[in-house]
Amino acid sequence: MKPGTPFPIVRDEQRDAPLQRLRYALALLAAIIVAGALGYHLLAKLNALDSFYMAIITLFTVGFRELGEVNAYTKLFTIFYLIIGLGVATYAISNLTALLLEGDLRGYLMERRMQKRLDDLTDHVIVCGFGKMGFQAAWELKKAGVPFVIVEQDETKGRSPRFAGELIIYGNAMDELMLERAGIRQARGLITALTTDADNVLVTLTVKQIRPDLPVVARSAKLGTERQLRAAGADHIVSPYEIGGRRMVGLLLRPEMMNFFDIVLQQEQLELGLERITIASGSALVGQTLREARLRHATGSLLVGLVHPGAGLRFNPSGDERFQAGDELLIMGPAEALEILTRLAQG
Repeated sequence: MKPGTPFPIVRDEQRDAPLQRLRYALALLAAIIVAGALGYHLLAKLNALDSFYMAIITLFTVGFRELGEVNAYTKLFTIFYLIIGLGVATYAISNLTALLLEGDLRGYLMERRMQKRLDDLTDHVIVCGFGKMGFQAAWELKKAGVPFVIVEQDETKGRSPRFAGELIIYGNAMDELMLERAGIRQARGLITALTTDADNVLVTLTVKQIRPDLPVVARSAKLGTERQLRAAGADHIVSPYEIGGRRMVGLLLRPEMMNFFDIVLQQEQLELGLERITIASGSALVGQTLREARLRHATGSLLVGLVHPGAGLRFNPSGDERFQAGDELLIMGPAEALEILTRLAQG
């Protein structure tokens, strides 16, 4: 494997192929030796140990002296035994050589190591489709430090040095077994960015059948298909053309506002961030009003919006609003301030 390539997890039918071939060859070799020992036991009148001894030294053409009765039947048996046995032994040795010297063993161990990483993965994001949009989504997740798994059907994709060592499964994202392998039961969300809207609808339907509560962000390639994606269960729908057009107009009419949001949302800008933080039941904030909590003074962060359980987002809430367990806070501030408030909200 060349440096800078990801560690893909191959399709199910390719898994363990080198070891399966080796196990098959060794099983044939063992069967040939047992058959040879049985033949020498019956024809040359040898005991069990001497029978196996003759079978092995004959098969590997060592050339030691023959044991037991040497007659026409023994000679004919030895001829056929060598013809058949040498072919099986050569096949087994060639598979062992390929496993050790041609990189099959290294690839197998690497795949098993990556599969273990995948089995241990929790609270990750599944990215279905590794085209231009899926690539950018995965890159944003990587910059944010969020674990993710990529599911892509085209095995020629995913060779970028940016994703060296990342988990990439090659297969059909609409397959339930593929999603199970990607850890959908333990995932925190899924992004489907396949080429066609029909594929994204099918992925969304499949995901919602397995995990109805899993948030799904779906790509809408054509205008007007949002209704089908919404009916399939997509929680959020992204149309790159609509977003691109809105941004172009925004940069022309309100450039200062667009630059402000760029500063807030871009991961490279560590001076200011925007986070959504949930208040735990054991937090000291529970029962306090916004005025009593004095979040800006205590943490250096600014409360932009507040979501009570079961209610909508309220921007710029008043100081009389009282915090409850399960409230979600939309907070803006430096990274250090957001970290302090996160610890405070978690209790």
